[in-house]
Amino acid sequence: MLRRRWARILIDSTLLVGFIAEFITREGPDYGVHSWVGIVLVPIIIGHLLSNAGWIRRILKRGREDREFSLAVTNAALGTTATICIVTGFPIWLEWSDASIWATVHTVTGFASIIQMVVHLARNRGRIRQLVGRATV
Repeated sequence: MLRRRWARILIDSTLLVGFIAEFITREGPDYGVHSWVGIVLVPIIIGHLLSNAGWIRRILKRGREDREFSLAVTNAALGTTATICIVTGFPIWLEWSDASIWATVHTVTGFASIIQMVVHLARNRGRIRQLVGRATV
């Protein structure tokens, strides 16, 4: 059980550091770090979702009756925004299109993801404290 907690802390911390790195490296002249951090984050995000699969299933099963339904909606919004940001980053990185709409959507969803992540962390602060407290005992 302790190993699982440490794995969750590692995944969550990596996501936080990764998103901060994405934000810091978003300006040129070399987008290589920004691009590769984004690509590396994809499997980590998947790992985060898989580690929380039980909670996700419980919320979906209970729907609005669950006291954490609004948190699930917040998380779904973050997931959707981050997915759009990641998907729109690929045409930019691969230079598939000169259309500035990709860059605009990527930038807007990137900034929105940062804001939603702050909300996500704030709304999950009790869980984070609990997880860290249990792991250090």
